[in-house]
Amino acid sequence: MIFRLEGSSVAEAPPVWSEELRVRSYEMDAKGRASALAVCNWLQEAAGNHATALAWGVDQLQAQGLTWVLSRLHLRLNRIPAWREPVTVTTWPAGAQRLHAVREFRISDEDGGEIGVATSGWLLVNLASRRPVRLPETIAAIRAHTPARVLDDPFEKLPELERAEHERSFAVRYSNLDMNRHANNVSVIAWALDAVPEEVLLESTLAEFEVDFRAEARYGDHITAQVCAPEPPAEIFLHRLVRDDGREIARARSRWRH
Repeated sequence: MIFRLEGSSVAEAPPVWSEELRVRSYEMDAKGRASALAVCNWLQEAAGNHATALAWGVDQLQAQGLTWVLSRLHLRLNRIPAWREPVTVTTWPAGAQRLHAVREFRISDEDGGEIGVATSGWLLVNLASRRPVRLPETIAAIRAHTPARVLDDPFEKLPELERAEHERSFAVRYSNLDMNRHANNVSVIAWALDAVPEEVLLESTLAEFEVDFRAEARYGDHITAQVCAPEPPAEIFLHRLVRDDGREIARARSRWRH
């Protein structure tokens, strides 16, 4: 099957992409299981490899003055895989929703059991203006050849955090930067989760995470990650990440299970 991104070369690639891996020791958390950040990195890697195979990769777009920026991510986990466990990440583009190019993910174990699912929304951004541009028709057209969405999320605005019960501060380091020269999305997720109270991190398991990336964080910026539980029991938290100039860079919501 042949797809073309306007202005790019033609690419022949499967509309559904799968990658196999094993949970590595440096991907584990304090409980000896894959960290939420490792899972997010798996999704990003699979998405990037599939986009490159379709001639939609970041390196291919940069030559045209364009890039992909992750705008929304919604991850739901049934369980967390253990050290050395085989895992398969399957991903596919699922058309367009307003300015978002939608991409779906399924994470499964070696028996095909579902570990988790995720949906994501990506903006095609002009590197010079740093503003989104209209998606080419090929993005919407590919939906006719791929499975349905695993999470039918309309990407509505997440609730605003009205008060901060806990907060932590972070500096954007060089090691946080991606090819677009801003803090990569997994670093932002890490800052959001690190602000959750210690007892929740140590005694509970992340079951669901939604994030809306709203602005860039650049090298040298200072970020304050704030969190609160809207109402007891404290199983759902709202998150807000703010740049030192007062700009909100991300808003998130997490759900935890004991």
